[in-house]
Amino acid sequence: MDYLRIWADEDGESHLEEVTLERRVHPAEPGVAELWQSAALPVSALHVVTVKAAEQRPDWHCGPRRQFVVFRDGSTRIATSDGDERRLAAGSLVLVEDLHGRGHLTEHESGDRRVLVIPTA
Repeated sequence: MDYLRIWADEDGESHLEEVTLERRVHPAEPGVAELWQSAALPVSALHVVTVKAAEQRPDWHCGPRRQFVVFRDGSTRIATSDGDERRLAAGSLVLVEDLHGRGHLTEHESGDRRVLVIPTA
């Protein structure tokens, strides 16, 4: 799995889907490990965010826009309205696409959590 996708169906029910990207091998430079690279994913910006998770009160919410989220440290629990949930380790990548409906629930490990938010183009 390369990233976890959160999406909503026509009825607003949110779901999780594990996505694996196709890769091509790029010749490595001398002294560099072989590179297996996916096609480019169009993005528009990068936001560096600190989540004050000690003060969190997790509640259901939709994504504000289509965006990738990278959880840089700590663990994060994501639940969807269909009853599915995942505990994600630091470094996990999520594509948020549930822009309508009930949304999803995000609960971070306590403390200051560092997150990258990358809106898609």
